[in-house]
Amino acid sequence: MAETSEPQAPVASERWFRSLLTNISDTVSITDAAGRLLFTSGAPNNLLGYDTGFWSGREPMTLVHPDDLERALAGWERSMAEPGVEISEEVRMRSANGTWQDISVTGVNLLHDPEIGGIVVTSRNVTDLRRAQRLAASQARVLELIARSEPLPVVAEACLELLAENGVSGRSSIYLIEGDHLELSAGGAPVSLVEWMREAPPSPDRSLCDQAIATGGPVIAADVETVELSDGLRYIAENEGIRASWSQPILAISSALPVGSLSTLYDEVHEPSLHERQAADVSCSLMAIALERAETEAQLAHQALHDGLTGLPNRTLLLDRLDHALARRERNRADIALLFCDIDRFKVVNDSLGHNIGDQLLVAFAQRFRSVVAPGDTVARFGGDEFVVLIEDITSPTHAVQVAQELSEALAQPFLLPAGKEVYLTVSIGLANATDHRTGDAWLRDADAAMYRAKEAGRNRLAEFDTEMRDAAMVRLQVESDLRRAVDRGELVVHYQPVIDLRTGRISGAEALVRWQHPERGLLGPAEFIAVAEDIGTIHDLGRHVLEVAVTSMSELDPLRNGRPFQLGVNVSARQLSTGDIDRVVHSVLERTGWPGESLLLEITESALLHGIDGPMEEMTRLHELGVSLAIDDFGTGYSSLARLGHLPVDQVKIDQSFVAALDRAHDRLGRIVDAVLAIAEALGHQTSAEGVETTAQLDYLRRAHCDFAQGYLFSKPVPFDEFARLLESDPRW
Repeated sequence: MAETSEPQAPVASERWFRSLLTNISDTVSITDAAGRLLFTSGAPNNLLGYDTGFWSGREPMTLVHPDDLERALAGWERSMAEPGVEISEEVRMRSANGTWQDISVTGVNLLHDPEIGGIVVTSRNVTDLRRAQRLAASQARVLELIARSEPLPVVAEACLELLAENGVSGRSSIYLIEGDHLELSAGGAPVSLVEWMREAPPSPDRSLCDQAIATGGPVIAADVETVELSDGLRYIAENEGIRASWSQPILAISSALPVGSLSTLYDEVHEPSLHERQAADVSCSLMAIALERAETEAQLAHQALHDGLTGLPNRTLLLDRLDHALARRERNRADIALLFCDIDRFKVVNDSLGHNIGDQLLVAFAQRFRSVVAPGDTVARFGGDEFVVLIEDITSPTHAVQVAQELSEALAQPFLLPAGKEVYLTVSIGLANATDHRTGDAWLRDADAAMYRAKEAGRNRLAEFDTEMRDAAMVRLQVESDLRRAVDRGELVVHYQPVIDLRTGRISGAEALVRWQHPERGLLGPAEFIAVAEDIGTIHDLGRHVLEVAVTSMSELDPLRNGRPFQLGVNVSARQLSTGDIDRVVHSVLERTGWPGESLLLEITESALLHGIDGPMEEMTRLHELGVSLAIDDFGTGYSSLARLGHLPVDQVKIDQSFVAALDRAHDRLGRIVDAVLAIAEALGHQTSAEGVETTAQLDYLRRAHCDFAQGYLFSKPVPFDEFARLLESDPRW
C-alpha cells in the first residue's frame, strides 16, 4: 500500500499575498528605519483617497495633522526602542480631498526580522466611527441641557456648538417662527439679515429659511450667485460677503409642522457634506425637542396657575398678584381695591341641574366678568362659585363700586341652557380697599368678610368692608373649625318643642331642634351654626345625627302608646335634599327604630324649592313612598309660586313666625298673609301649622281662622328630651 504524505501548505506567491492584502479593509504598509514607505497594500482611493503610486517613497508623517504630529513621533520612537512590540496611536491625516481623516495606526518594529526588515504598519480609517461618536456625545450634552430645563437660548447655543464640533463650518443661526416673521433665537447672523427676516413679508421668495419652512426640507445654495434671490436679499448677500448658504427646517415633534429654521452662511462657495447634513438634522431635532419641552412646561405652569374650567387665574396666581399689587402700592401710593364675588344659591342650582350644567354656567359667568373688567385688572376664580376681581387702576372714589355695579348688571340677563331653558344668577359682592394690608391673604380675608355681610343682608348686593367684619370673620372661621368636630365630640344635642293640636289644645307632636353645646361659648342656637354647616358641607352629618337621635329617643319614649296621633318633626336642609340618598337614610332610621313613617314629619324650607322642582320633587316623592309626611317650613318667606306648591307632594304648610307675630299689630299687612296662607292650604288640601305663637291673642286668631297646629313660647320653648318627656306625661291643655 502506497504511503500517504501529510498535506503540504501551499506556497504563497507574492501575487497571492498582494491580492489578499489589497482586498482587506485595513491598509498594511512597511517602512524603513527613516519612515520612508517601502510597501503598501492600499488600493486606489483606500484609506485617504490617494492612488497607490502616491505612496511610493513617501514619508506618511508628512500628512499628519500638526496638532497630532508630536504624539505620532513619540509613538514612532517607542516602536524603534521596543522591537516586536505593538504600538498603537490614532491621528488625523490629510486626505486627497484636503479634509482631515481619523486614522487608527498600529506599528510593529520588525527591522531585526530578515524576512521583513522594516516596520509593519497597519492603518484603518475610523473617521465615520469617530464622527458618529462625537455627534452622539454632542447630542447627549444637549439632551442633558434639555432634561435640566435650561432656557431655550442656552439650548439653541448648544445646538450651534454641536454643529461646530461636528464639522459644520460657516456661521450658523437658529430662527424661530413668531407671528408672521422669523425671529433670531441664537447665532451670529448679520444684523441686516436679521432685520430683513423680521420686517419683510413672509414668502418662499423672502429667504432660504422661508423656502425650507415651506418645503419641509433643506434648501441649499452652494453658490448664491447662481440662484435667484430678491433684490433686497441679494444686496445683503453682496454687502455681507455671503457666497453660500443652506437652511434646514425645524419641525415640531408632535405635529411635524415647521416651527423654525437652521441657517448656515459661508464666505466662499460650499456644498455641505453628508456628515454636515447629519449634524444639522440632529441639531434641528434637538431644538424641536427643546421647544416641545418648553411648551409642555409652559402649559404645566399655566395649569398650575390657572383654573382648568374657566382659564382664569387661580388662587395661587391671585395671591401672588395681590402681594405684588400691595408692593407697588407701597411705592406709588396708588389706590387699589378688591371685589370678592360669590354666586347666590349656586349650590342649589348646581345640585338641581347637574354638575355639567353648573360647569357651563361657571364658564359663562367668567366670560361676563371678563367683558366688564378692564384689561389691566385681574379676574380670578378663587374656588367653587367664588370669583375675585383685583382693580389696580382706580380713577375715582366710586370706581370700585361702579365696577361692582357693572358686574351685577352683566348678570341681569338670563343664562341660556340647552333645550331653551333659562337660569338667572345673582351675585353677592364684598369690597375691600387696600389700606393697612401687608399681605394679599389678609386683604382677601377682608373682602371675603364683606361678601358674607352682603349674603347676610339678603344677597344680590354689595357690602364694603369695615373692621367689625374682620372680627366677625374670625369668629366664623373658629365656628367652622369647631363645627367640623362637634358631631364626633358629641357636642350637638337635640331639644324638642311641643306642637299643639288647636282643636283639642293637647300636645300632638314635637319639632326636633338642634343645639350646639359649645365647650367655650355654651349652648348655641341653630342661627349660630346651621348656615356655616351648609357652607362647609357638614350639614349632611349634622342632619343625619339629629334625625337618628330624635327618632331613637321618641321611639324609646313611645308617645304613641296611648293611641293618640303624634308626629315628630325634623328639619331637612336643601343640601340634604340634593344628595340623592335622603330617602335611604330615613328608611334606615325608621327600620332600625321601628318608628312608623306616618309619624315622622320632615320639614323642608321653602327656599330649598326656589330653583325649580325637578330634583326636590323626585326626592320628596321617594320620601312620601316611605309613608313619611312632608311639610313646607317658613312658608311665605321664599316667595314660592302657587303652581309649584300645587305640584309638590306635601302634607302640611307651616306659617313663618314673622307673619304670626304681625297678628298682634292692628292694620299690619303681614297679618293678612296668614289668612291667605290658610286659604291656599285649605284649597290644596294641606294641613296648616303656625310657628312662633307667643300670645293668647295670636292663639285665638289662629283658632278662629281654623289653623290646625301651632307651636311657640306660649306653650313651651324647645327643651331637652327629659323635660319634654315630663311635659308630655303631664298632658297639659291650652
